[in-house]
Amino acid sequence: MTRKGRSDEDNLLHLLVRAEQGDRSVLPALRETFDAEPDLWEQVGNLALQAERSLIRIAAGKNELTYEATERKVQALRDELAGPSPTPLERMLADRIVACWLQVNQAERTCVGFFHDGGSMAEAEYHQRRLDGAHRRYLSAIRTLAQVRRLLGPTVQVNIAEKQVNVAKSSS
Repeated sequence: MTRKGRSDEDNLLHLLVRAEQGDRSVLPALRETFDAEPDLWEQVGNLALQAERSLIRIAAGKNELTYEATERKVQALRDELAGPSPTPLERMLADRIVACWLQVNQAERTCVGFFHDGGSMAEAEYHQRRLDGAHRRYLSAIRTLAQVRRLLGPTVQVNIAEKQVNVAKSSS
């Protein structure tokens, strides 16, 4: 990397650190940087992605193998759920389903680990409620994506002589 490139990186890092510490005086320069590099604000501003990475980190702990494999699994699941040319709403719902999938599986791991290690009945009920809530949110997100796809799917009407045939085709 050239010296100029390294200096630009250092300046950006310094700018980001100051902004994270609440220094409002860097906002004009930060906005200029975001305008020049939309990928940067897309990454920093994507709270769903940040939450997802936090969930993956919780699941993986310090195990970088598990982190990398889980991150790839999550991306594959997201791609599969979103489909080949998703609408923005379908992408958001696919992201939500993936987040809920992570939460359900983490709650399941915690619940199983708790039962394996033993614990009080109150703690068992807490872990089961947490798992149940995560599962409800997961199913709700899946159901919502399915409903959206039904609503977005093309409806074809064919009129043949005096008989009318209506065919609804799902977009999936």
